Amino acid sequence: MRIGAKEGRLMHATSEVELRTLTELLDLEGFEVVDAASDPAKLRRLTVVPTAQPAALCPGCGAATADRHACHDREVADLPLGGWRTELVVRLWQFECGRCGRYFTPRHAALAGGAHAAERFLDRLAEWATHADVSAAARFLGVAEKTAERWYYEHPERRRNEPAKGLEPQPVRSLGIDELSLKRGTGSSSAC
Repeated sequence: MRIGAKEGRLMHATSEVELRTLTELLDLEGFEVVDAASDPAKLRRLTVVPTAQPAALCPGCGAATADRHACHDREVADLPLGGWRTELVVRLWQFECGRCGRYFTPRHAALAGGAHAAERFLDRLAEWATHADVSAAARFLGVAEKTAERWYYEHPERRRNEPAKGLEPQPVRSLGIDELSLKRGTGSSSAC
């Protein structure tokens, strides 16, 4: 899909330099801008960002696969860029696992699961809503108030359900000895 097919009068980014610059400005790990268009009348920027992921791990059996089955475009709201609303058309690959036959689309940390928004967009929405209110944050970010309200209340729940980064259980490396029992000379020191 080329952006602008249904959009009317859009100005397209045509040079490689413009696309590389947009990729750097967006700073979405694992994604690269391949097409971009601006709508000056609506102060809106559309960017097509396919995932650069050539393979994925099956969530069912854990096998690595590079067998791509289909590609789906997902429209995602992102933070404003230069005062213009930014909408991403994210191209996500659906993979087929050769071992268990399951079809799956890998999750990307930059995209909020279940919401058509980037994680950083929802983080900023939540931050601004705590300083003012949801309707003011929605107006500033250019989204419908009811959508912003739903995202705002779902965001903490989604954060709670995410696995904590860097807090995976570690193996026990040593056990301590109850030093107070040793000092008292009771002869019955218990391991902690």
